[in-house]
Amino acid sequence: MNSEQLAQRGEELYSNLLASLAALERATGVPGGERYAAFLHGQIEGLAQALRSIFPGEDNWGERAAFAVRPVLTEHHCDCHDISD
Repeated sequence: MNSEQLAQRGEELYSNLLASLAALERATGVPGGERYAAFLHGQIEGLAQALRSIFPGEDNWGERAAFAVRPVLTEHHCDCHDISD
């Protein structure tokens, strides 16, 4: 497999990752969607790990994946309030 084909595969995996993230967002808004959301969470983590392990190089798919999944895997959000009065 040449580097162009490898880059294409990385992009394809990244697109799948983004589609899974969008499906997860939709699933969390549906009553009873918890099981599907849990399944998607595992799929997302697997895709992100694959991108990080297999594609650490030029196109930086692993880093892109890390930024894309950060809000999901770390549940990164801020419920803080500015208390400087």
